[in-house]
Amino acid sequence: MSRRALVGLVSAEALALTGTRISLVAVPWFVLETTDSPAHMGLVTLFEMGAYTLARLFGGPALDRVGQRAVSVRLDLVAAAALLPIPLLHGGGLLPFPLLLALVTVVGLATGPSESAKVSMAPSVAAATGTRLERVTALTGTVDRLSQSVGPVAAGALVGLLGALSALLLTGTLMILASAVLAALAPRTRPGGDADAEGGYPARLHAGWSAVWGDRTLRVLVVMIMVTNLIDTAVMTIALPLWVRGHGLGPEAVGLVAGVLGGGSVLGSLVAVGVGHRLPRGLTLFGALALTGPPRILVLALDTPLWLTVAVWGVAGLGGGLVNPILAAVVFERLPAHLVGRGTAMVGALTRLAAPVGAPVVGAAIALLGISPVLLVCSVVYGAVVTLSAFGPRTPPPGGGRGSWTRPGRPRMR
Repeated sequence: MSRRALVGLVSAEALALTGTRISLVAVPWFVLETTDSPAHMGLVTLFEMGAYTLARLFGGPALDRVGQRAVSVRLDLVAAAALLPIPLLHGGGLLPFPLLLALVTVVGLATGPSESAKVSMAPSVAAATGTRLERVTALTGTVDRLSQSVGPVAAGALVGLLGALSALLLTGTLMILASAVLAALAPRTRPGGDADAEGGYPARLHAGWSAVWGDRTLRVLVVMIMVTNLIDTAVMTIALPLWVRGHGLGPEAVGLVAGVLGGGSVLGSLVAVGVGHRLPRGLTLFGALALTGPPRILVLALDTPLWLTVAVWGVAGLGGGLVNPILAAVVFERLPAHLVGRGTAMVGALTRLAAPVGAPVVGAAIALLGISPVLLVCSVVYGAVVTLSAFGPRTPPPGGGRGSWTRPGRPRMR
């Protein structure tokens, strides 16, 4: 069968995700350079991630009604239109902080549904190309992790050599390319089901909410990822840049540490591509989360040298690469076909719901108490929520059959 649709989806995700990873380094560093304020860094994260989360939360019905491809193609262009003026306005002295907040809010409003659209295309692309769903999610997960290695390193190099604004120009360009590739290669497909028969917008939104929150296993996963995303966002956007500057290093070090994490994640994702469908889901997920979370937070709290921090983050990346393919496969298996767009958007929104508020709270706590005590608490909370979620009760997926985190014939985690 033709692999055109799979190539289009993977390529578009690679371009868009690399752009967003670059902005994760460039925007906080730009704010730190221009304001010298952890609180302002947290505020920018609040506006962008808050808009991202709300757009994913309320934009799900549009994915199933308009179509994932159309939503992604259009909104990637909107994100580019908000990113590209930032360097021009700053160069002309026309970028006050409130305007920057407004522009990153638009970026969040666009990238939230756009990312949901690409993710929710996986089942239809798998069906169109005759590819196993686990393999499609593993491939897109590999792209996600690869962007975490290439994006931060490229951003660190660009910020160090040319400045943060040049990195934002590259981000906008990559979003335009992602839109063009998806428009050229992805098929015009829509999930099954008749959206009009389900009632108006509130009814369709509620159907997506019910499909996710009414499923006990998905509810447990959502709460767990919500907490870990809160901590991960604060560590990446606030704690890591502050730790780097505290060691007398520049943005290149931020890119190096984050890039090594992404490189390790690529290796983990490649393992998922090759043998992920053979691994016991529950045990693999718990081990991967335990490896990718607390160790890299603790290494920052303990004030270690750069080489040791890089090594720990690289090992942590191996675990992180296994997480997303497992979670994506579980979510797709448990959602009805006609609710894939809404359900995927709802999961993405709920899991990021606390991150926008958590970032400024963690930033304020670091300013008040110092980086080490706050990160020690974060590592303990991370480990606790993963452990409690992993060993909680499970329910079978709709229609019966396999367990939620297990493969047929394998024992469930209890």
